[in-house]
Amino acid sequence: MAEGHFHARLVQAVDRSGTPRSVYSQDTTLSRRGLLTRAERRARELAGMGVGARDLVALSMGNVAEFLILLVALSKLDAIAMPVDPANGDGTLLRATERLPVRAVIRRPRGHETAALDYPGGYAVRSRKRLTSSLLTVDILEPPAALQAIEIPKDTELVMEARGIGGILRDTLRTGAELREIGRAACSTLALEEGAKILCAQPFTVPRFFDPVVLGWLESEAQLVMAEGPAPASVVPIARTTENLIVVESLRQLIELSRAVRASGQSLPIVPVIPQATVPLENGRTIKQAFGTALRQLLLLEEVGVLASRVMERGETFVPAAGVELRAGAAMRCGGAEVLVRTAQHSLTVPPLPAGHPGAPAEDGFVHTGYAARFKQQQLLELVGRDDGLVNLEGRRACLDSIEEAMLQHRRLTWARATLVHASDGDPQVQLEYVATGETEVDDIEEHAVGALPPFMVPRSFDRLREQPQA
Repeated sequence: MAEGHFHARLVQAVDRSGTPRSVYSQDTTLSRRGLLTRAERRARELAGMGVGARDLVALSMGNVAEFLILLVALSKLDAIAMPVDPANGDGTLLRATERLPVRAVIRRPRGHETAALDYPGGYAVRSRKRLTSSLLTVDILEPPAALQAIEIPKDTELVMEARGIGGILRDTLRTGAELREIGRAACSTLALEEGAKILCAQPFTVPRFFDPVVLGWLESEAQLVMAEGPAPASVVPIARTTENLIVVESLRQLIELSRAVRASGQSLPIVPVIPQATVPLENGRTIKQAFGTALRQLLLLEEVGVLASRVMERGETFVPAAGVELRAGAAMRCGGAEVLVRTAQHSLTVPPLPAGHPGAPAEDGFVHTGYAARFKQQQLLELVGRDDGLVNLEGRRACLDSIEEAMLQHRRLTWARATLVHASDGDPQVQLEYVATGETEVDDIEEHAVGALPPFMVPRSFDRLREQPQA
């Protein structure tokens, strides 16, 4: 039986130096050798439950060591892992089972929840068990015939969700070769070296955090710190006792962290990184004052991987990652020219991408990114935006059109327009303008938004208009 990328890379790392501590989480600390031992034990347990080669397995849990253990265990079995964000309850997980033939679901119940999942029609639950010494439950499934007919390429090892134009969800199918190229690109952009620690409190189910953090760690000699919760609580205790700490976070959380540090009257020596390349240069100044190090921006694309990075200092430009070639494409409405990329990181999607969409082929082996940028002699100077309605919110890709569609499901709304605005500190936020029937206040509009949208897509402000603006 062939073994996948995660298991093979970890075996190689153990052969080099498997004893030193390499993974820190809230529940345990592991060396690479300890991680491999636990993963192989889990692989035997999952195989006994019926998980085998080419089975698609959904993983729904937070940033815990067991997530990494299961990634490696599934790789050992030549199965396919599909990380799923649990932040929106089980809704994201169940929608994934509607799109793809999921053979097993491993999830961490929330609180005292013990109820079994109600899978979509056509699914049969073959068994339901709990992993030993764990709260994680394992459902072994038989997908409906229509989903089993979906062909997933035999060399696929990881499936990750990506939200495209119009809010359409697609699944990115990544091979072992592509995962390794992404890891190499992450190492080059973050300068991961032996002794460095890379910390992230954002969900590893999000490609913009998974790619630079998990794949970068796997391809390097750095140590991984898995955290959960607000940045001030998760970063400060570790940063006080750690040198060469790289923190990959959303802009909002880094802003909150910088405020907490300034309020304490001290500095925090970390290297702050945001997976968001459209933040204006001036918004990094406040963060630099708190940490003493300039903010680093990463340019990423969900359908591809890690493309480039820039230190947020005046005069600095984007530097392509290892194995990445960038060039200017056609002129964009928002200004500048489209960024085209050529790299071995590029993955297939299900369903396939329409022509012109981010990740779709352009010409000469390049693919579209949808980003507009200013170039000088093919050097990427600055990103200026997008034309397709896709935005970055808290490190996650969102579509303004899908926010409007969800809000129009409210019984009283007749028109809605979602726009991206930036707070004074640079934090991107969604503002919703709407027109509604009746004279009374729409008291439950925020409640509707919370129920209809993932947490990161809920508008920060709601402005009611008397009538729809003229186009």
